[in-house]
Amino acid sequence: MRFGDFSAHVVIEGEDVKEYEITVNSSGTQATCWIVSEVGKMFSVKWSCHSSKRPACQGVLTVDGIGCVRTCLLPMYNKDTAFCSVMHLGTKERDLMFCNLQLSDDEALLGKPVLSHLGKIKLGISQGTIRWEPSKAPESGSQLTSYRSIYHEKSVKKLSTHCVGFGPEREHSIPSRVWEFVPNQDPPFEFIFEYRPIGILQANGIAPRSAPAIPTTLSDSSSGMQKTQSGVLERIALLENEMKRLRGQAHDETEDRKPKRIKKEHTEKRPLVHGEVIDLT
Repeated sequence: MRFGDFSAHVVIEGEDVKEYEITVNSSGTQATCWIVSEVGKMFSVKWSCHSSKRPACQGVLTVDGIGCVRTCLLPMYNKDTAFCSVMHLGTKERDLMFCNLQLSDDEALLGKPVLSHLGKIKLGISQGTIRWEPSKAPESGSQLTSYRSIYHEKSVKKLSTHCVGFGPEREHSIPSRVWEFVPNQDPPFEFIFEYRPIGILQANGIAPRSAPAIPTTLSDSSSGMQKTQSGVLERIALLENEMKRLRGQAHDETEDRKPKRIKKEHTEKRPLVHGEVIDLT
């Protein structure tokens, strides 16, 4: 999304996530859109200032109403883009990722209110000045080991079944100086990304349904038909040769089974003489 001198995008695996139904409020200070969330995918929020003459800018990221991290763009460093990709906790940091919301059918949870910020990633950008201060000793320990609440499945039926989770803790270095941001009189800008599973966005007509796969070009289709036809003709030729072989084999076996004619020995006949004795032994 982009409006005014600022833009912001959710990034997954190095790619900007597709945004649906972008809206801007009447005062021009808040932009909202829908994005697809995928369980197990880590993400970050990239934001930029496109003004050639800009003051110092600070971006503050919150997820599901939980403050995560602040980043700053300073004119002196000639950088126009910053990334919010982690939750900072004192000397620890944790990656941002999409997770399944914990649901239950326990009737005791039916009256529990659902957080209004659930399913929302919000980046607030302010303009002002920076005042540098020495770093203070940060608080240690994690505040998010058990932050996720359990909701009744009916309570979030029309909302998201996903939430933002956090990866394993790891150490991060603390700079020797930190800034204190002093905003000016300009109203802050807000970018709100409402995330849902793809099925919910499609069911609500926000994201288009997947179209069935078709051949990309006519030539691809023709090539596939030619390959199929060639295979059929080859199979027909093989079957014809096999039939010829079987016919020949059947003919040979028929010839072998024909009865053999016995050749009779030729004997000369002579007339019988009266009184002659014939030996019959």
